[in-house]
Order: sequence, then structure tokens, then C-alpha cells
Amino acid sequence: MKREIKATLDRVEDGIAVFITSESEVSLEWPESELPSEIKEGDAVTICARIEKDEEATLAGEKRIADKLKKLRKKNMNK
Repeated sequence: MKREIKATLDRVEDGIAVFITSESEVSLEWPESELPSEIKEGDAVTICARIEKDEEATLAGEKRIADKLKKLRKKNMNK
């Protein structure tokens, strides 16, 4: 799913650019080092976002949690 988000660069603090979205005034943070050099505080921007599921990372996370639960259950059974 791809979406365009209208926002304004509100400020930059400690290397983090803080954008305020036009629709709901939610703040988004982004590393200042990854911004185009011409973007400055007060500029209106369009942020193009695409959300994709990372199947490999999801499966790895599920396995990591399952392994932790297994260890905890084993530890509790030995008490």
C-alpha cells in the first residue's frame, strides 16, 4: 500500500527532523541526515510512504518469542 502524506517540517532537534502532518497534526520523526539538503524548517513536503509486510522478519520474531516462551515454561516446570 502506498500513500502520500502532506506535512510541514516543524523543527530539527539533535539530528532528528520533526514533521507535523497536515491531516491529523501527528508528528513524524526522521533522521536529518536522510533529508534532501534543500529542506528547511517551515517547508511543506510530501512524504511518500509504502507499507509492506516483511515476512522473513515476522517469522524470525515469532520464532524468537516462541523460543523465549519455551525457556520460561521449562524454567517454571523445574521449580
